[in-house]
Amino acid sequence: MDDNVENYINFLSDDCLICIFTKLESESDRNAFGLTCKNWFKVRNIARKSIIFHYSFNPKVYKEHANCLSKLLARSPYLNLVSLAGLTELPDAALNQLRISGASLQSLSFYCCSGITDDGLEQVSIGCPNLRFIRCWIQRLSRMCRYLTDDSVTAIASGCPLIEEWSLAVCHGVRLPGWSAIGLLCNKLRILHVNRCRNICDQGLQALGDGCVCLQVLHIHGCGKITNNGLASFSIARPNVKQRVDEVMCIGPSIEDLFRLQ
Repeated sequence: MDDNVENYINFLSDDCLICIFTKLESESDRNAFGLTCKNWFKVRNIARKSIIFHYSFNPKVYKEHANCLSKLLARSPYLNLVSLAGLTELPDAALNQLRISGASLQSLSFYCCSGITDDGLEQVSIGCPNLRFIRCWIQRLSRMCRYLTDDSVTAIASGCPLIEEWSLAVCHGVRLPGWSAIGLLCNKLRILHVNRCRNICDQGLQALGDGCVCLQVLHIHGCGKITNNGLASFSIARPNVKQRVDEVMCIGPSIEDLFRLQ
């Protein structure tokens, strides 16, 4: 390429480069253009819409993910989706960077991230008011979650009023105050997952039924403290809410709807 043309490219604004980036559909085209532009790495990060760390059984992979997460979040201010799986040592401090993408972040998943506490989730609720999908399955299957409690659930319910789907499956620390907060504050919630929650009882189910005016689907199975009478009362009070026993492993928008850049 002519040196003058290359120089012109380097003087293009970030907005122009992002526009070019969105028009290049294949990764090979993006990489080829990136060879001519010094700011391309910066533009790739700005245009990034999702960060996904898949579950792995290799502890070295977890360590690498945890080490690079803060940098990735800091460089990607317009994320729509963040999905973290298996980062058991992930501290609350790592979530502070989520506030950089707070206004644009819509979907957030913590799968088996057992190091996150109420304080971390409260910071998420403050910094990410437009969350629509959140998954808080943050425990190892072999033991109860030590950290997720009513306080964090209440913080998210009050700080993220646009939530449409919320998975609290296997979150044993959520009790009546947490379910009551969801019923009272989550007025746009359409789908709720409470499978295998040990501490949801008939009163908690009633609190959900008395609130959550937009609720359409309740995934409920293996909740030992809920009686048949409790389920019957909920069905009478909310006949239009579908009760399902299946467990959904992934919630939120499909990745095909977002730019996936790894």
